[in-house]
Amino acid sequence: MFKGKKIAGVLVTVAMVTCLPLTAFAGSNSTSTKGYGTLYGNLSSSGSYVTSVSKNEDRAYLTIGGTIQDKNGNTIEKQQNISSSRGDTYFSGSWRYIPSNAYALYGAHGVQGGSTYGAAAVYTYTHA
Repeated sequence: MFKGKKIAGVLVTVAMVTCLPLTAFAGSNSTSTKGYGTLYGNLSSSGSYVTSVSKNEDRAYLTIGGTIQDKNGNTIEKQQNISSSRGDTYFSGSWRYIPSNAYALYGAHGVQGGSTYGAAAVYTYTHA
């Protein structure tokens, strides 16, 4: 009886994980936004990033921020939010420091600060 409960628990866990939207944990991700068109984010294993929108007539900022974790899931480095110039539709660069024990990089790409439309974000994840 105990083995049956354990196997059932494992199957439920596997089913839950396989039902997660994989795009939320990819090196790149995009979403449709009100006023900015498609918001796109990309984060590479070396820390290079791209945040872009289809249009930015609202003169908002594009942003990137995130964390770096080791193989145990401990945050070893926080990347503060970096913003583009107001009105940019494309923003790229590279995080300055990726520790040698980095295992995973998590990015939050956003558009915010416009005068008409609300903020939006997409999240990316990649292995170092």
